[in-house]
Amino acid sequence: MKKEVLMSLLKQDLNRTGVTLDDDYLSALIQAAISRLVRQGIRLENNEEYQILIVGTAAWMYRKRINGEAMPMYLRAMRNDILVSQKMRVVGTYDG
Repeated sequence: MKKEVLMSLLKQDLNRTGVTLDDDYLSALIQAAISRLVRQGIRLENNEEYQILIVGTAAWMYRKRINGEAMPMYLRAMRNDILVSQKMRVVGTYDG
């Protein structure tokens, strides 16, 4: 996945387009979000659904430090759906 695309999407989510002062911090959040998802068992793929999951997780991590909000339900559901789908693909594979 292209880091520039993830950064652009994250800035749009946070309404921070045109601001470059905290790019290093936002980049670290993107990397932390990726690490968190991988640690939870998700194999990242290069498509829009995974980009949105990474950006949503990074945006939540940014907002959480300010207001302490729990992970949004839509984000938790998206993560769980992807994780279950990936596990089903592996378990459901049959070589004949």
